[in-house]
Parts: sequence; C-alpha cells; structure tokens
Amino acid sequence: MERKTNSLKSISQSGVRHHQEYLRVGAAELEAWAAENGLSLRQATEMALQEGIFPELWDRNFPALTAAEQLKLFQSSALVVGLGGLGGNIATLLARVGVGRLLLADGDVFAPSNLNRQLLATRSTLGQNKALVTARHLLNITPALEVEPIPRFLDGELLRVYLTQVQVVLDGLDSVKVRREMFAAAREVGVPLIHAAVHGHFGQVATVMPDSDIQFHQIYHPEAPESEAIRDVLAPVVSLAASLQVQEAMRILLGQPPAYAGRLAYFDGETGRLEVISLAG
Repeated sequence: MERKTNSLKSISQSGVRHHQEYLRVGAAELEAWAAENGLSLRQATEMALQEGIFPELWDRNFPALTAAEQLKLFQSSALVVGLGGLGGNIATLLARVGVGRLLLADGDVFAPSNLNRQLLATRSTLGQNKALVTARHLLNITPALEVEPIPRFLDGELLRVYLTQVQVVLDGLDSVKVRREMFAAAREVGVPLIHAAVHGHFGQVATVMPDSDIQFHQIYHPEAPESEAIRDVLAPVVSLAASLQVQEAMRILLGQPPAYAGRLAYFDGETGRLEVISLAG
C-alpha cells in the first residue's frame, strides 16, 4: 500500500489558486496508475483524495472545497427521486461536485414534451427510461462514481428500503401524493429531505430534517392538485431550483448547517426576487 501511495504522489503536480497551494493529478495519469496497480478508478480516486490530491475532474473545486471535504462528498450517498426537469439537473450537479454514490429512481421515459426543460431529454433519448439515461450520463462524466439506476416508481416499503441506504434524499417529483409519501418515509427512516417544486416563473425549495416538526401542509396547501405533470414549467426556473437543492445537499453532507431547514426559499423569475420564509408556527 505504501508503494502505491508513493507512486500516486510521484505523478501529482503542485498548483496554486487564490494564493493557496494544492496537489492535483491528471485524469489520464490517474487512470494509468489505477490500471498499473490493479485498482478501479473509484479506488484510485479515493486514495488520491485521502492523500490530499485532487483528481483533475474536481481540480476547479479547490479551494471552495478542501481535499478533506471533497473526500467526504466522495464517500457520501444520495437518493434522487424523479429524474425529469429537477432530477436530471440534481443528479448531474451532484456528480460534478463529487458525491460518490448516487441512487437514481424514476419509472418514466423521456417524451417530446420534456425537451423544453429536462436536461437529459434529447431526440436521441426519447422513449428511454430516465433513470437508465441519467446513470449513463453520470458515468460518462466519471466512471469513478457508484451509480445505481432504479427504473421504477418508488413508493411504500420499497421507498423506505432505498432511503435506509443514503444520507440525504432530493425531491425531483411532480406529484403531491408521492411527495407526501416521501415526506413521511424520510421522517420515519431519519433521512434529511430536500424538497423543490416549480411552476411557470416560480419555484420553491425547503429542507425537512428528521427531527423537524414541520408538517407537509406547511409546504403544500391541503387543496393543492395531486399532480403537477401538466403545469407550465420554464427551464431556467428548474435549473435554479435544482442548484439550490444541490448546494443544500452539500451543506448537509459536509456537516454544515442547512440553509433551508424549517424554511422555504421562494423565487420569482419574473422579478428576480428570492425570499426565505420561516415555516414555523
């Protein structure tokens, strides 16, 4: 093991960004080193981060993230439920910031009506399952990730089974009914839930921690339509909501205080205003 560690350091390079020094290793060099030492790229990536060396993929994450924080994200896990507009963006952003284990659940397939806002909806993916397409996309970013596609709709006991395997769950759904089920299941299992919903120019994000006393009706009015599938939705609103969700997931996974726990971030794309409202009381 010591020989391998020394070899890895020997192929790293020093760099300076914002007056801070760090170590990095090129993608081709890391892959070659892994092959020479009989390791998977995932194993090699983890070893690099343990030695304080940034793989080239995440080089530009420094110094916003330290090597220790990057390692923590790489050793973290998340479940994304729904892989359309919100979920496709969420999954891609989680992969790019370096969350190492991702469970991706959706039983739906891409349709032409998804092309206006869903990141992974293209003419070449129409008719294909969203979870499988998303998994391929993430592994094309880096095969160092552990990605498990779940090409079905999650509910009931199966949802709870997958929730027990992760540290955070992100809501990419378009159904109030399923959201209500996930809200209850996440609380029961003890997993933080990062919610988002979008409509036209408007979006909202909220975090429900396991020990929170926030109730579902405080986020959704009891008379809200059960399905949001036919709502008008604009791509920039979807991307913004997903970005806020992933930033929140990073805070939780890194052990930092969540920004939207017990609060709802509401934004209006027409005016450019973003407000954070307390859900207490």
